Amino acid sequence: MNIKAIIANGLAYGKVIKAHKHSSNHDIYSSNDEEEHKLVDKAIEKAYSDLESLKRDNRDDEELIKVQQMLVKDPLLYGEVIKLINEKHFTAHSALEAVFDDYIKRFNEARTTYLQERALDMEDVKRRVMLNLDDNEAINVEGEFILVTDNLYPSYLMTYDKQIIGVIALNGGYTSHSAILCKAREIPYVLVDDIEPLIGNVLIDTRKNIINEDPKQKDIDEYIKLKIDRESFEINDFRSFGVHIFANVTSNSDLYKVLKYNMDGVGLYRTELIFMNLDRPMSYEEQNKIYTEACDMMQDRNICFRTFDIGDDKQLSYIKTFHKGIDNYKNNPEVFETQIKALINANRYGNMKIMFPMIETNEEFQFLKDWVLRIKRELNNDMPLQIGMMLETKMAVENIETFDSCDFMSLGTNDLTKELYNISREETLNYRVFIKDLINTLRKVVEVLKEKGIGLSICGELASVKPVVRRLYRVGLKNFSVSAASARALNDALLSELEE
Repeated sequence: MNIKAIIANGLAYGKVIKAHKHSSNHDIYSSNDEEEHKLVDKAIEKAYSDLESLKRDNRDDEELIKVQQMLVKDPLLYGEVIKLINEKHFTAHSALEAVFDDYIKRFNEARTTYLQERALDMEDVKRRVMLNLDDNEAINVEGEFILVTDNLYPSYLMTYDKQIIGVIALNGGYTSHSAILCKAREIPYVLVDDIEPLIGNVLIDTRKNIINEDPKQKDIDEYIKLKIDRESFEINDFRSFGVHIFANVTSNSDLYKVLKYNMDGVGLYRTELIFMNLDRPMSYEEQNKIYTEACDMMQDRNICFRTFDIGDDKQLSYIKTFHKGIDNYKNNPEVFETQIKALINANRYGNMKIMFPMIETNEEFQFLKDWVLRIKRELNNDMPLQIGMMLETKMAVENIETFDSCDFMSLGTNDLTKELYNISREETLNYRVFIKDLINTLRKVVEVLKEKGIGLSICGELASVKPVVRRLYRVGLKNFSVSAASARALNDALLSELEE
């Protein structure tokens, strides 16, 4: 069976287990509203409790679990469910299903692929609550397995953390929470057109872009050898070519793989995910402890922190959020200043970079840079600090020649391609739709920034797609930042390019 799209690279061999679906064959109306209220409360409380147990057992995924807990206990959603029961006498099943489906529909109809992929998180919450109503379990199996499902929900990966070794799905996206989790866990995650024929034991091989439904012993032996080789993997040293490979991380636990694979450092630390652990502002002490630990681990390598990137689906209960980073910072100055102080005081080795998301103009960047430097002076901190920005908006690309005070820029291709080409979720998976034009656009960006002496890297998902990597290198991009799990794919792509 051919693979339609590779979300996370890797190899896996094992038995296929198909995810159960909750039953929708229930009565629509009830004559006992009070009993339906109790069923709703019971299902929601159990879902919340299950997530709390998951949080204790999966500290690395705490921020994602916290988001799902907030969705489960969303008072607006709950109010709409109770209203349907009281006014239309819906059953708990039909009321919950109607309200969840309405929320999911709104996400799916959003203009951006990023928000569309957040519909999957809401579907995950719906699945968990509805299964509680059915008094059922999604999966009941022992040992390792390859999960086959319509959609990969984050909670599958957290609940069966030590069991899922591969994922075959009908739907998915590169920037979904599930994709991030698979890459962090080095679990191959692929999309196919039809999952029904998959039974027994199968072999996923993203190198060959196939799912082997009838692997022979020689195929299994090759898989075992490759699996052993993977354990001792290290990035090749491409420094003589001026090439560096960095990591995208979401927590300090990801940093161990940066060291294990001998990557050059961290090109993107997504700090907003640690903010989502709490329903209150993070204190200076809490943040400084996290950032200091990260800098200590990376003391001989660069580490680049992106200031909190909140907006769209990533909401915090204690601040009003906006699409643009600078608006979030201007309207929540104490939150921003606390983060900057915690970062600057953690920079004990001079290996830190700070960058801002969703910048559109040089004036926006200069405003934030001046703000950071003022705080640095107030702290009497004289450690070297590079300050840069994500290059991920159409306006910034169109006005690239106006930026003159950045120390560096990092291409965020996930958001940039959506803005430039207004692409759908399906087209996001098919990079061939836009790659030729994007490469031409980036050629100009590379030339301008080289002339200005501004460093450039790429941290979007395209940095791990082999045919794209080769084209990016040829237009002058030499700094790549990917998830640790995508490091092998990037390494192989660069090897094939540089050995020619």
